[in-house]
Amino acid sequence: MPEPKAKRRRVSEETKTYNLEEVFCVKFNPDVEELWKWACSSNTDNPQDSLYPLLNLKLCGVFKYLQDFKDKKENTLFKDQKGKPASKDKGKGEDKNRVSEESVKLHMLDREWQCPPEFQPCARNKSHLFGFWRDTPTENPIFVVEKKNGCGVITPVATDLFDLIRVLGKREKVSPSKDLDKLINKHASTEDLRRITAARNKTVVAKTFNKIGIVVPISKNDVGYRPLTMTYAELDKMLTKSCETEDEAKKDKILAPFDECINYIQFANDECDYGMGFEMGMCVYSHATSRNFMGTISSLLPLSYDLLGRTLYSKIMRKTCEEAESGSML
Repeated sequence: MPEPKAKRRRVSEETKTYNLEEVFCVKFNPDVEELWKWACSSNTDNPQDSLYPLLNLKLCGVFKYLQDFKDKKENTLFKDQKGKPASKDKGKGEDKNRVSEESVKLHMLDREWQCPPEFQPCARNKSHLFGFWRDTPTENPIFVVEKKNGCGVITPVATDLFDLIRVLGKREKVSPSKDLDKLINKHASTEDLRRITAARNKTVVAKTFNKIGIVVPISKNDVGYRPLTMTYAELDKMLTKSCETEDEAKKDKILAPFDECINYIQFANDECDYGMGFEMGMCVYSHATSRNFMGTISSLLPLSYDLLGRTLYSKIMRKTCEEAESGSML
C-alpha cells in the first residue's frame, strides 16, 4: 500500500539561507518563509508574537530557531550546523548519515509529551499546540494538525500556516489586517483539507488512540502490518484499570493479555510486520495513562521507527522519552 505523496513546492533561495532543511533534516513548504517575512515586518522586536494581538497565537518550534537566527544569539544549538543536503533520490528514503544530535535538539523545540515525531510544533495558544505533520521524515508537511493540552488526540486542522490563520480567525470571529489578509489570499493553499485527509486515510493501517493513525508500507504480499491481539476498548480498559490499583499482583493479572501481546510483537517484527509494534507503541503513548508506561513506549516506538527506516523519528522519540523521564517535558 503506497504512502501519500505530499505535493512538492518550490523553496526559494532566501529560505535556504536559514539552512532549515539542512539543520532540521526535513523539508518545509514555502508558508514558513512567507509567514516569517510578514512576522518580521509586523513585529520587528519579537516576530514570534506577531499573531498574538489577533489570535492569541505564538509562533514556536521552527520559528524559535528563526527568531534566534534573526537575533544572532550566541547559542551553540544554532550555530556551526553541519547537516548535509537532503537526498534528491526519494526512492532511497532517509539519509541516516545526516541526522545529527543538533537536528534532534531542534526538533525538541516546544515539543510536548504525546507529540509523536511526525508532529513538528509551529504555533500554540492557551489551549492547543499546532504543528506540521509528516508521516515520514522525507516528505513535505502534509497538513497542519492540532493537539489540545493534556490530550493525546491529534486532528488535521488546516492545509498550511496561512489556512490555519484563516481557520482560527473564524473560530475567534476576528478578521486579519489588510496586509495579512492579502498575504493569506496570495499564499494559502487552494487544496481541500478534506480531500488531503481522505487520501491519507486510505494509507492509514491503524487509527490508534491519537485518532490520526499510523502509516506503514505494505508489500504486495501484505507484509508490513498485523492487527493487535485485542480491541482498543479492551486495551483502554486494561491500561486504565492497571493504574487504578497499587496491588502489584492485581496489576500483573490485569496486564497479562497486554504482556502477551508485547511478546507477539517480537514475532511480528521478526516477520517484518513492523506496524504491529508501531500501533501498540502509539496507542500507549497517546493514552491518558501514558506516563505510567514509559518503559513500554521507549522500547516499542524508537525500535519501530528504526525498523521502518525513519531514523530521525527514532532519535526524536528517544529524546522525548529521556526528557519526559527527567521531568523536563510538559
